[in-house]
Amino acid sequence: MGARRLDIAVTVLLILALAAAALSGLLADYLGIPRSIYHRLSGYALAALASWHIVLRRRQMWARLKAVAGRRGRPAVSAQSGTGRAATPAWLQMPSRRSFLFSGAAAVAGFFAGRWLAPGRLPPELEGADFGLVYHQWSKPSLWSIIRRPFQWGGQPPLYKEYPSAQRVFLPRDFKYRGLSVEEAINRRRSIRDYSGKPLTLEQLSLLLHSAYGITESSGPLRASPSAGALYPLEVYAVVNSVAGLASGVYHYQPRDHSLDLLKEGEFRAALLAYTGGQDMVLQASVVLVITAIFQRTRWKYQDRSYRYVLLDAGHLGENLYLAATSLGVGPCGIGAFLDDEVNRLVGVDGQQESAVYLVSIGTLP
Repeated sequence: MGARRLDIAVTVLLILALAAAALSGLLADYLGIPRSIYHRLSGYALAALASWHIVLRRRQMWARLKAVAGRRGRPAVSAQSGTGRAATPAWLQMPSRRSFLFSGAAAVAGFFAGRWLAPGRLPPELEGADFGLVYHQWSKPSLWSIIRRPFQWGGQPPLYKEYPSAQRVFLPRDFKYRGLSVEEAINRRRSIRDYSGKPLTLEQLSLLLHSAYGITESSGPLRASPSAGALYPLEVYAVVNSVAGLASGVYHYQPRDHSLDLLKEGEFRAALLAYTGGQDMVLQASVVLVITAIFQRTRWKYQDRSYRYVLLDAGHLGENLYLAATSLGVGPCGIGAFLDDEVNRLVGVDGQQESAVYLVSIGTLP
């Protein structure tokens, strides 16, 4: 009786592991991420449970294989059958044709239902549309669009975001480090997902933030990375896991005085792992930078094309981070696949006026 209960428990766990592997695989495919710790762990569990299941069922499986291969004699005629045919044990009976057809139909129906059922109602003209293509076509300039567009897209918001009540940490400004040339950094630049877990120094983090979005002109607001119209719509938040001299937590980078404002203290590795679909480099990363955009900083001037320019700005900033990290000898990895609402809540933005557009993990090399 105990062996049968164990067999049932392993079978149930095997089904659950199979479902977890399928769902985590679909999530990884949907997000377009190269690896997910959820999918890997469910795969390990599936392999272990399948092996255990085979061990528990080894006798039945061996008997079935021998029966199929014809190495076992025909069973004796059953007295109860009344037909003169050999009675086949229940565990040797193959599933019926109807069972195969029903299972196949259910799988096909589930696939197409998931593809076709929309989570909410859309305007009829946008049903089934590629929103990126719609926006790209809609935001193309033309004489008619210039004439008919509204003249007022709101005012220009402040260039800097302030957290007056936050604890402020001033970063080192004396950048004595001289690393690789630009040409060599470009040649060596790679997305690196495996880190040692050792902390970054405060000087390294300072140089990374300055190289990404720091002010580089003493008499004006010009930054390290280019921005459409010098409007600088981006904000940088640092989710610190392991940086020498800094408590773990969420910080906001203030470029005006090159400092960090502590927004919330604590460990957020597990949250980032969940919010990035199981991309495990965030666990060992020294810091994960969350790049957000305040869209109105660009929208008031560039109107329809503002979203294009905001994303271009994020790309410029990301490449600066990659090259600076490569020159410093640490590993960067850009992350475009993440759960927007959850990441927005983590750094404390509303997701409408300001929203996360890009993440970059940075860690020390093994």
